[in-house]
This record gives sequence, structure tokens and C-alpha cells, in this order.
Amino acid sequence: MIQEDTGKREESRRRKEVDPIPFIELPESVLSRFSSGFEEFDRVLGGGFVPGSVVLLGGEPGVGKSTLLLKSADLVSASGKRVLYTSGEESQSQVALRSKRLGVKNPNLFFLGSQNVNDIIDAALKIKPCLVIVDSIQTAEDESLPSLPGTPAQIRACATKLLEFAKENDVTVVLVGHTVKTGDIAGPRLLEHLVDTVLYFEGEKTNLHRIIRAQKNRFGPTYEVCVFRMEDEGLQEVKNPSQEFLSERNPENPGSCVSVCLSGTQPICIEVEALVAPSVYGAPRRICTELDQNRVSLVLAVLARNVAAGLETKDAFLKIPGGFKVSEPAVDLACAVALVSSYRQIPVADDLVVIGELGLSGEVRMAPRLEDRVKEAFRMGFSRALVPERFARGESRKNLVGVRTVEEAVRHALSNRD
Repeated sequence: MIQEDTGKREESRRRKEVDPIPFIELPESVLSRFSSGFEEFDRVLGGGFVPGSVVLLGGEPGVGKSTLLLKSADLVSASGKRVLYTSGEESQSQVALRSKRLGVKNPNLFFLGSQNVNDIIDAALKIKPCLVIVDSIQTAEDESLPSLPGTPAQIRACATKLLEFAKENDVTVVLVGHTVKTGDIAGPRLLEHLVDTVLYFEGEKTNLHRIIRAQKNRFGPTYEVCVFRMEDEGLQEVKNPSQEFLSERNPENPGSCVSVCLSGTQPICIEVEALVAPSVYGAPRRICTELDQNRVSLVLAVLARNVAAGLETKDAFLKIPGGFKVSEPAVDLACAVALVSSYRQIPVADDLVVIGELGLSGEVRMAPRLEDRVKEAFRMGFSRALVPERFARGESRKNLVGVRTVEEAVRHALSNRD
């Protein structure tokens, strides 16, 4: 009982030593960043790596996370900074094969093959790097816990230790995380709350393109994306995603329509492809991997009611070439135009870009940052933009075509192909 009372008094004394201060007296600090070696990757991070921050990069196994980070580590170390790359999944010989393929041979880049989180921290304290990469957090192990690596308790304990190390020593720590079938990062949800930045590495293994999306960022904007292209020598950043996604487009094909979506602060031109075919089975199918299936069903219902009777009985397939996933409603009108174009076998005007949200009664609604979207479309060589009438009314440009309903939009897009 005496020891318990003594412990309570000591705890109370420690609490009294921590006094709150007014917000206006908080010390100001200037973020000093360093580059990841990739200009587009830096933009997603908010300008580069922040010393003392913890970044979580999640993605499916084999999508290219280790390849990207190893190349980034080499580029950072080439600037004279020390980098520690640790792996609990691959041996030295396996990492050596990848580093040889990527041309990694900088003396400032160090490797440690260990799962023990204390060994990782001790090695980092010894060589004093500016960047530590842990591949992966699911294989990290704290020997003080009886559970196996990959369990929620182990992931939580290891991530907490690495977070404390990063904050105390002003070292950037990048944690690699695998995703489960639902697309979430494996492990406790607390892992995403602990770290400063959460990035998702997306892309099909059979696809050339890989996309990094910022889901959370305490030091920059969220939902920023950057695009990489997988080549023999590794991942190469794509500095003009609009040109990349439209490079193989054939405007003479029915069912093809171009729109502009927003990824964070960056507008990107994308092609929406649609195929309408007779339904072989009793219930018509709706297949759209890169688009929200609920929104596609909404667009089809509006079209069947206002533009193309009988469309609801057909199979509808929609996709965005390149594997770029879009969830915003600003591409609704482009999806509608592409579907009717395929249904009637009439190509869309090749100089036209279509932007707008679709209402349930068929009205065309405004989309955020239309001015930036239109500028990106015109920069890519499109001469006309099909936009909501409210936006076109407030602009003096002659190449803006304002429409109020989906009927007007379809009629204009599928005619006047001069």
C-alpha cells in the first residue's frame, strides 16, 4: 500500500510539471524538407520528405513498392545523405539482385536484413541516416512481445517504437505495408492514425502504370496522385499524365469520350470508354472497375428515362484506360455521352471534352474547379469544352458550350464533328 501511494504521488508530481501554454505562445517552426529523388513523388508528399515524419506506403504484394523505395533511397543517398534500407522479407542476395537491376551502387546507402525493430533502431543510431526504410512493417518484430510478427500487437508496438525514434532524432521513417483484399492496409487501423502520411500504391501487375495516392498527409494536401510507368530498369515517373492516358486514344471509335478529373490539386485528362451490348442473361450486367458502379447505374437510369429508352436492358461496360480510378461525379456527363455513343454507334466529336455532374432528373450540374479543368483540356489540344450552362454563362470564351440537360449534351456531342 505504501509503494502504491508513493507511485501515485510521483505520477501526480510529473503531471504538475507539464503546464499548458496559450496557442499564441506556441513556437513557430519552418519545415525543412529533402527530395525523394522523384519530382512527382515529392509533389504527392507535399514538397518532399519531412525530417522526423513517418510515412506509410501501402499496396498489394508485387506492385512495385520495394522497387520504388530502393530507387528513391539511391537517389537520396546520391545527394550526400545517408540512407538505411531494412528488409525482413528478402535476403541480402535477393536485394542485391534488385539493386543491380536498378543500378543502385551508392556508398551512402546501407542495408540491414533484420526483422527485429530494436536492431533496426540500433543500426540507425549508429550510422545516423536521414531516411530509414522498413520493408515491411508486417514482418517487423518486437522480441519483448510473445506474439508472432504480423499480429496487431506486434505491428502496433513496432510502429510506436519507430515513431518515437523518428520524432526524437529527426529522421524520416518510411514503413512499407501490404494491403488485404478490401484494399486496406493489413494490421490495426491505429497504424494509419499513428503515422503522418498514408500513401497507397495502386495498379494492376499486368498494367504498365502505377499510381501513388495520398490518403492522409499532415504536411501537405491529401488525394494528390502521381503516375509511374513500369519499365525494365524500374519505375519511371510520368510528368504529363494527361498525355500518357490519351496517347493511344482513337477518337473515331464510338464509345470514347474525354473528361477532366481532379486528383488532389492536379487536373488530369482521361478517356472514358463505354461498350453497350445486348444482354445474354436475364439481368443486364454493369462492369466498371475504375469507376463507381453505383454512379454508373445512376447514369444509365437517367439515360434510359431521358435519352435512350431500352438502354437499361443492355449490358454496359465502362473503363478508363491506364488503370486510373475515378470516384468524383464530374465525369458523370462524359460517362453518359460515351454510353449513348456506343449504343448508337456514333463517335463523339474529336475536339470536344465533356465535364459535368449529372442530376437525377437529367440536369447538368457544376463541378468544382471547372476553370482549372478547362485550362488543362485546352492545353492538351482540345478546342471545345462541353460544360454546365451556369459556368459557360459566366465566362467570355467562345469555345465553351453550355448545356442544361443530358439531352442537350448528347445531341451536341454526337453531332457537329467539324
